[in-house]
Amino acid sequence: MRKFITWGRSPILIPRWVLTLKYVMFVFVGVTVYVASSPSLDITTWEGYTPFWSIALIVASLTCIIGSASPRLEVMERWAVLVLFALLIGYAVAPVQLVLAGDTDRAAYSILAITLSLLPGARAAMLIHRTGRPHV
Repeated sequence: MRKFITWGRSPILIPRWVLTLKYVMFVFVGVTVYVASSPSLDITTWEGYTPFWSIALIVASLTCIIGSASPRLEVMERWAVLVLFALLIGYAVAPVQLVLAGDTDRAAYSILAITLSLLPGARAAMLIHRTGRPHV
């Protein structure tokens, strides 16, 4: 069991450019949803939410890009990636909700959305651990 815990907590280092490229790709997701919309979000949320969501995703992703440019800016990245993670979890819940209601055509979108949300979630957890202050 100890080996499993050690394995699960061991970090994987990636070059900073890969991290920044990941955030750039989330900007593209936001732009694409703004231009083409998202049927799952349109069905499960109120009118006007999808454009708001896409703009929030673009702003959070751009802030993550700035924050990931330097270790000094990781506190900014931490807050931005938490917002990014929350937005992606919301996006992941929309198709899950439709799948649970019987629309199995959206099952692949649901799995993709959950998978995409893991990346910023893991980065947020790492940044919270690294840049967060201990509780007094």
